[in-house]
Amino acid sequence: MPVIRMRPKHQVTLPASMVRQANIKLDDKLTVTCVNGSIILTPNAASTHQTDIMAFAGIANGLWGKTAEQIDQTLDIMKSGWER
Repeated sequence: MPVIRMRPKHQVTLPASMVRQANIKLDDKLTVTCVNGSIILTPNAASTHQTDIMAFAGIANGLWGKTAEQIDQTLDIMKSGWER
């Protein structure tokens, strides 16, 4: 079992083998918990690769048609199938 040392400012260096095994990448965030005196570091998958909302801009481009007329036609067809 690897042994690490507490450095000034409470810093520790994780062994490279553990980092690879946990698939931790540069700038990944880790959740830190203390359970019965044991410190547990868990990769925070939810925030590891957050994308700016603008990355989704244009994702549905052309979904209902290329022109305004095609879009209107598609929406009219969809609306005709709605139950009222």
